[in-house]
Amino acid sequence: MSHKKRILLSCFFLCFWTASFAAEKTNEVLLRSGKQESLVRLVLEGQDDLIKNTNIATSLALVRVDFPTAVEIKKQKDFLFETVNKDRFLVIYLRDVLDVRTYKLTAPARLVIDLRTAPAQQKETLSKLDVKAPQETQPPTAPTVLKGPKDTAATAQKPQQPAAQTPSASPGSGPSPEKSRRIKLWVIDPGHGGFDQGIVLQDKREKDISLALAKDLSTVITKKGLTVFLTRKTDQPLSLQERISFASSRKPDLFISLHASAADTWAIYTSTAEEKEGNADTAIRMYNATSKQGRHLEKSRAIARSLGTAIRNEFKSTVLLRELPLPVLTSLDSPSVIIEYPLAKDIAYDQKMRDRIIKALLNGITAYEQ
Repeated sequence: MSHKKRILLSCFFLCFWTASFAAEKTNEVLLRSGKQESLVRLVLEGQDDLIKNTNIATSLALVRVDFPTAVEIKKQKDFLFETVNKDRFLVIYLRDVLDVRTYKLTAPARLVIDLRTAPAQQKETLSKLDVKAPQETQPPTAPTVLKGPKDTAATAQKPQQPAAQTPSASPGSGPSPEKSRRIKLWVIDPGHGGFDQGIVLQDKREKDISLALAKDLSTVITKKGLTVFLTRKTDQPLSLQERISFASSRKPDLFISLHASAADTWAIYTSTAEEKEGNADTAIRMYNATSKQGRHLEKSRAIARSLGTAIRNEFKSTVLLRELPLPVLTSLDSPSVIIEYPLAKDIAYDQKMRDRIIKALLNGITAYEQ
């Protein structure tokens, strides 16, 4: 082989190696975690365009990151959670998480995920109640499942009693069941807001959709002559304590918090019941429904079942009914539910879609009141 050919061949391999190295470098994402008391921060760091164009979906059970191209995740050795990385997708399975917030930073480009976790003495409660599915195709087994017509028969961890079988209050202990079912004063809580965007999927942002839904629902309810308060009316951040304080001061007949779900199903959350007497773990008992929320728990469950049935009928979709000791539910002295709508690429939350959601929610409340 001539000297000239050797030089050309060497240049070819050098260019090929350099291009391969650059491509590998571009698609490499560093994943690390840090923890301080009950706060956990997850950070994904990579090239500017790669981080800028990611889509992220979150729930209390997992974080799913969709990158624009295939990536190689370089994970910190003592990373706090289990992960699955395949091609363009990264899934981080969460445990003992009470709240999730995400945002993007520059210089260097980073995707930051801030988690608020349960204190050590409360983790046993959450681990019992929040089920992590090892595969996204497998629905959680813990919640009651209201199946759509395309699904198989409904399954549940334990049978739910119909609302009509709930024991009624004793004479003189309070308003009659008929009157107590009337919902005249609402507090609607659009989740997230401001820098806290919630789930971001392409051009869809959870904070915007939830606010639009809350405003539409408020308009319809007000026209019926009922009273409605929104925890936020604009794109502003609100702390959990601010939401709880606002709702508590209004003493509503119903509190509804609106959020998006990373899954392709609807979910409705109510608080958990207090542990039975004799449970030695006082911390777990205290973290479950307080005495104030405890006296509304059957109403909350009945409302959740009614809303779930109405949503299933309207959208022919699976609805999960779950119980979790979430502070925004356990802290309120009123019937309270969290509603999660699915945020997916093929769902447009335009006015027509929002009208269908409002219709389903009102049908569910009407059925509950009857």
